Amino acid sequence: MPPRFFRHGELPLVLLALLSASPRHGYEVMAELNRLFGPRYRASPGSIYPAIEALQGEGLIEGRQVADKVVYATTATGEQALRDRAEMLAALELRVGVRLRGESLEALLSRFKARLSPLSGRVDPHAAAAVLDRAAVEIEQLANIPTTTSRRHHAG
Repeated sequence: MPPRFFRHGELPLVLLALLSASPRHGYEVMAELNRLFGPRYRASPGSIYPAIEALQGEGLIEGRQVADKVVYATTATGEQALRDRAEMLAALELRVGVRLRGESLEALLSRFKARLSPLSGRVDPHAAAAVLDRAAVEIEQLANIPTTTSRRHHAG
C-alpha cells in the first residue's frame, strides 16, 4: 500500500488555504487539488466532502447556495486558523513543492522558516545571524525605507 499523500491534518489545512484564496464548490475544490497535486494525488468525493463537512462543523468554512451548487468560503475563524497554522502549511508547501498561498511577506517568511528549521544546531548561529541581517537590509531597501543600520547611524 503506497504511503498517504497528505499527512494527518494536512488535507483540511489545504482546503482552508484553497477556500481562503477563492470561494469554490466541491467539484472546483477537487479539480484544483488534482491540478496542484496530480498525478501524485487524486481527490475523491469520499475524502473531500467529509473534510468539507468537518470544516463546516468547526465553523472554519461556510457554504452558501449559488444556483444549484453550494459554494464554500472561509470564515473569520477559518482565516485565523489558517494564520495559526502558517508554519504547518509552509512545511507542507516545501514537502510537496506547491505554493498554496500568495506571495505575501508573511507567507514567504513562513516558508523560509520551514526551510531552515531543520538546520537548527547544524550551522554557526553567528554566521547565520550575519546572513539574515544582510538579507533584512536588502529587503528593507526593496521597500525604500531606511535600514535598521542606517537609522542607528543617523540617530546619534
